[in-house]
Amino acid sequence: MTHQLDSTHHRIYARPAQLADAADLKQMCWPERALDSLQDLLKRAQLLSIRRQGLAVVGIYNGRICGFGLLTLWIDSAEISDLIVHPDYRSQGIGSHMITVLTQAAVDLRVRVLEIGVLPSNVRALALYRRMGFIDDHTVDVDLGRGPETVLYLVKKFEASPAHQLPDSPWNNVRTAGSSGSG
Repeated sequence: MTHQLDSTHHRIYARPAQLADAADLKQMCWPERALDSLQDLLKRAQLLSIRRQGLAVVGIYNGRICGFGLLTLWIDSAEISDLIVHPDYRSQGIGSHMITVLTQAAVDLRVRVLEIGVLPSNVRALALYRRMGFIDDHTVDVDLGRGPETVLYLVKKFEASPAHQLPDSPWNNVRTAGSSGSG
């Protein structure tokens, strides 16, 4: 799967995350995290994908990994989490593109409710999620490492029957306009 977007001469695309992406993700997205914790995240994501219970993607801008997002299926919903774009690459459409790819994967998985969480103080991300059709739903107090913080969860609902099984690789043959088929 390679979903590409040509944004005024800049190549933006998302592809499934791979274990080999750990070092680039540490450098570009999570310099404060230990490399082994990122490898563990990618292993969990790979297992979710194999079980057809989720999908992790990396966002790439002009050939450089600069973002990450994870879709995880739960019993009654799915969640986009761990969404991050390197600060120097924000406002280029990378986060929007990863959300679009993960949302399409959720639709392909026949998810009825898709959630995404955000700290209300992250006004840029909150505005983006609302522009992309997510609506405020509920809050949860979570300790994200700096003491308890309130996370706002937004949802997007789809008309579909719940089935946490993918048809055979729905995104392997789907390419967006301008895709060369390489990733």
